[in-house]
Amino acid sequence: MNSKKLPETVRVDLETAPVVITTCWSTQCRLSKSSVPKNTGLRNYLETFDWYDLASYTCSADCVHAAESFAAAFNVLRAFAMDPNAPLRTFTQRAAAWRALATKPPIPEEVNVQRLMAEDAIKENKPDEALSYFENGIELYPTWPEGNFNAALIAGDLGYYADAIEHMQAYLELVPNAADAQAAHEKILIWQFKSKQ
Repeated sequence: MNSKKLPETVRVDLETAPVVITTCWSTQCRLSKSSVPKNTGLRNYLETFDWYDLASYTCSADCVHAAESFAAAFNVLRAFAMDPNAPLRTFTQRAAAWRALATKPPIPEEVNVQRLMAEDAIKENKPDEALSYFENGIELYPTWPEGNFNAALIAGDLGYYADAIEHMQAYLELVPNAADAQAAHEKILIWQFKSKQ
């Protein structure tokens, strides 16, 4: 970014907009905490964020893009937090309804495509892609035990322990009496331990 340009600002709406302001100056992009309420963990957390080009120590287009991506992620989180019908908020009820079905429905065709793509990605040794496909399928059909189980194992192998725990807990909520339930519980304990290291 040319240092003579005015700073570019990205606004992030968490509860009341703007809560966080990302300002890109000639030397760096930094998150402003001025509009975040005092005495909050978020206010202190934001102090750790800045972006700059390592080669030139300036704020480049890549830095602006990184700041915008960060802002977009906050907006997605806010939208999820504000949505009373978000899948994770209703998952317990949906899982109970699914468990109560005498005959479980087959996974929808679009979810089956995600499964096939995930399995293909595994064969090609692309675990991040496989995880993405499994998670896309879960988003389309949250009560998919095999998808949650496989996503948990891949996320755990990749070191994404919070995701691994979440998916394995979903698996156990869907099939609490599964033959591998004890092993699944033990995986959760391992990931919880590793996530604290």
